[in-house]
Amino acid sequence: MDRLVNCILFKMQSEKLVDEEDIEIYQFGLECILLKLIHIISYLLIGICMGDVFSLLVSGSILIPLRRKTGGYHAKTRVGCYIFSCCVVLLLCLFNKAEMALMVRTAGMIVADILILLLTPMENENRVLELDEKILFRKQAIVLLALVNVVAVIIFLIQKYLFLAYWLENGVLFTGVLLALGVKREKYSEKRKLL
Repeated sequence: MDRLVNCILFKMQSEKLVDEEDIEIYQFGLECILLKLIHIISYLLIGICMGDVFSLLVSGSILIPLRRKTGGYHAKTRVGCYIFSCCVVLLLCLFNKAEMALMVRTAGMIVADILILLLTPMENENRVLELDEKILFRKQAIVLLALVNVVAVIIFLIQKYLFLAYWLENGVLFTGVLLALGVKREKYSEKRKLL
């Protein structure tokens, strides 16, 4: 990754597209873009291999924006982040294919909603929030959560396209699980500090 970024930066400098004093900014931006691109391509490949791209896009349409507002578990390294994210996507595809009783789905959705309402936003060492950010992220997460719940209830009431409601619920469920994992990690880190 570093070699590729440096190669691109060298080319940009030789073409006089970037000033010397702005190199670090461009380096950071390029790293972020390339990492996101690698993640997205990997997720799509997982969806294609699982024969589940559409359901992944539906679940991701709520999981991604909700997770950005809620926070939760984050790996400490780039490689760890990549592996963990790919595992989450794989599990999400499996969940989207799973048959579950309505009672189990409803209970999972309620527990996830409660976790999101209680824990949002969750900070970590890479994401420390100011008070105004916390307030804003919390409000945005609640609005997203309310919106997806309303859409899911409407779909259930009209009894058409139930699979869409299930896929949306899975996005919320995984957000709740990631928040719970974040709490678990926090407690584990605090315990290690005491030892």
